[in-house]
Amino acid sequence: MKFAMHTAAPLTSSEMAFVTFDLLSFGEILVPDHPLRFGFQVDIVPSQNACRQIVIGLVSKPREAGESTGRTHGFAVRVDLETGEIWDLLNDSGLVGWIERPMSSFTDEEPLLLNWEVDHHGAALIPRLQIANEVFLYPALLYTDGMVMETLAGSESESGVQASFLHPAVWKESF
Repeated sequence: MKFAMHTAAPLTSSEMAFVTFDLLSFGEILVPDHPLRFGFQVDIVPSQNACRQIVIGLVSKPREAGESTGRTHGFAVRVDLETGEIWDLLNDSGLVGWIERPMSSFTDEEPLLLNWEVDHHGAALIPRLQIANEVFLYPALLYTDGMVMETLAGSESESGVQASFLHPAVWKESF
C-alpha cells in the first residue's frame, strides 16, 4: 500500500455543490485501467473547530486543461458537525446517514475519521464512505480512461475560518 502525505493547497471549483465552501486539495490520484483500491482520509476534532459544516470528497477532473466537463463527477458529502448528519453533494441523494456518536466525544487522541475508499473493478468505481466507525453506501461511478480524481476537504465559507484537517493521507494499493 502506498501512502502519501500531502500539504493542503487552496482549490476552486465551479460545481454549485461546493460554492458555499472554502476548499483544500490534498493531491490527485491517477486511476489506472486495472483493478485498484484507492482512497483519501482526514481527521477532524469537531469541538476544536468553529466550522459547523465540512465537506470531503474525491472528484473527477478534466483530462486536459480548459476541457469543459459540465457537472462534476465523483464522491462528496457534507457533514454537519452539530447534528452529525451526512448529506450527499453530487448525486442528489439527500441524507446519506448520520453519526451516532456525540460530536463532543471526539478528541485529539481519538479524532473523527473521514475516509473515502474506492474499489476499481472493471468499468466501475465503487465507493465506501467511512465516518467514525460507521460505513455508508454511496452511488458508484463509471471509470473513464485517464481519469484523475482530486482529493478535497473544506469548510463553510461564511464562517471565515478554515477547518483544521489532521493527518491527511492519499493512498492506493493493488489487489
